[in-house]
Formats: sequence, C-alpha cells, structure tokens
Amino acid sequence: MSNFIFKTFLHTAALVVFTVSSVQCVAAEVRTLTPINLPANFQYPNGITRASDGTLYIGSIVSGRILRISPKGELKTFFPGSDEVFAATALRLDEQRGILWGTSPDFLGVRDSNGKMTRRPHRIFAIDTRTGKVLRVILMPDGGFGNDMALDANGGVYLTDSMRPRIYYLAPGADKLQIWAEDKRFASNELGLSGIARRSDGVTIVGLFSSGNLYKVIPQSRDGVKVEAIPLERKLENPDGMQFAPDGSLIVTEGAVASGNGRLLRIDALSSGTKPKSIEIIASGMESPVNLTLAGREVWVTEARIRHRLLPGKEQEIPDRFLIRRFMLPANAANDVMENSTSSSMLESLK
Repeated sequence: MSNFIFKTFLHTAALVVFTVSSVQCVAAEVRTLTPINLPANFQYPNGITRASDGTLYIGSIVSGRILRISPKGELKTFFPGSDEVFAATALRLDEQRGILWGTSPDFLGVRDSNGKMTRRPHRIFAIDTRTGKVLRVILMPDGGFGNDMALDANGGVYLTDSMRPRIYYLAPGADKLQIWAEDKRFASNELGLSGIARRSDGVTIVGLFSSGNLYKVIPQSRDGVKVEAIPLERKLENPDGMQFAPDGSLIVTEGAVASGNGRLLRIDALSSGTKPKSIEIIASGMESPVNLTLAGREVWVTEARIRHRLLPGKEQEIPDRFLIRRFMLPANAANDVMENSTSSSMLESLK
C-alpha cells in the first residue's frame, strides 16, 4: 500500500472508533460455522481460495507465506515466501492447470539501517500447486497496485489495479498484462479498484474500495467492453473481496475502515431494472474482512484484523489471533444443485 493511501486512511479511520465484540449472522437462515484458527505466527490473512476436494489456500498481507489446509483440517505451509513473493493478498486457483495465482503488493515495505522506508514494486505471481515452485512473477505496469483476481475457463487472469483506473488481462502463457478495461469512473485519489467477480459468460463486477461503488463490465461482441454503474440503495463501506453465489447473487465483504463493523453482504447486483439494488447483510461484527471463497452454500472469509494499523497510536496493538470465518447460506434449489459434497466433510473435520 502506498504512503498516500495509508495516510488518507489514517484520517478516515480516526473519525470513528468502533469496538466489535462478536460476529453475528444477521440474515435469516444464515448459519455461523466454527471458524478456523490460524497459527500464532501467521498474521493478517487475506488471499483465500479453495480446491474442489476442499483444500484451502490462505495467504497473508504482510508475508509471502501461504498455508494449505487439507479437507481433514490438517494445516501446513504450502509456500514459505521469498524475496520475489513477499505478500499474498489475493489467491485464485486454476485447478485444471495446477497453478495458484496471487497478488503481492508491498504493504509494509522494508526499512534499512537508517530507518528509511522503501517499497518493492508490486507484482503478481504463479506457483505450481504440485511442487510449490514459483512459475512466474510479473511486475505491475506503471507502478500499479494489483489488488484482486478472477480467472476464466481458459486460464486467463483478470486483475484490478488500485492505483490506476484499469482492469488488466493476462492471456494463458503470456508474460505481459494487457489493459482489458479502463474507465475514468474507476479513478480514485485513495484506494480504487479492489474486488472482482467474473461470471462464466464474462460479465464482471468490480468494486471501488474508497468510494463504495460497484460497476458491471460487459464484454462486447467485438473488441472492447461496456462499463455500467450498479445502482445501490446505499454506498458500501469499503467493498473488497467478492464472488458470485450459485444463485447468481453477489457475495461481498465490506471492510468498514471507519466504523470497524465489517460485514458480509449479499446483493442481487445483476438483476434487471434500474431500481437501486437492495443490500442484505449476511453477517456483521468482523474486523477487516478482506477476501472470501465459496463452495456451494458455504463461504470462507479472511478476517485480516489489520484496521489497527490505520488508527493513530494503535499501530503496535497486534491481535493475538487470526481466524477464517465460515458461514452457510440459506438452502434453495439453485444452491443445492451446485453444492460440492466435500464441503460438509470439511465442516465436520473442523468442528
């Protein structure tokens, strides 16, 4: 995260100090499941993705270390981090090709012996899931900040840039990011584009972290895309990680830097009509929920708990534990058809 972004949020977050005592399900029929406790030496989880057999991969905002949790709940370090991969703030799994993709921005930076802070160029990476070998590291163009990712069926990567008003595309096998969508409405003086969710037909939703806006990006029959603002009944408070649920609704985390009341939301963002979309709060009371992954009706949310670093005088108050929150969405016909049967076995193993 750049210095100007960090300083901007020092003021914003200081406006309200809100203490959250517990995570609560708000929507009817949504269940809170037993959370996953992370190792004491693993801090500020962010990137998260899931394999079809139930294996979870979890990355850190401040470390290139990536954890792997088996369907039976066995937790091991999959990747220890390196000089090239020093953070894992988004993770997406291309299971067909055995590739774990991630973003690696330098949030903390490096201090030299004189106390001078420098930040390494932000980048994305690809790791072989069988060997743990780094396959590719690609620097962000024009000093950009790679935030979140979505994959297509061909192995292509779509990437939001929080510093530039752009969504990039990386073609399978390519080593250069191409601009897929660029729009002045994506621009921000603070932290811009964050989460991204892509539907199988190519329709994509992105969120702006600072402004709270959502946009729909629609591929056109010829080259190019069409960008449309999604009308909402209210601005979101720092929308971040997002994915589509089996019923077509958007599940999104609301980081809530100012209030501290992080939430998990459900929005019928692609429903027809121009009426503002209603926002259903699934769960509240989380501290910096930043990313998520879904399988059927089950949702895993990384609760980063990094908000204290944005509050003056609170920077050294490091939380003593970090969790992955888990929720079960209400059952319906669409969800039941698509739910992965391995989800329930992992649920039992983690109780």
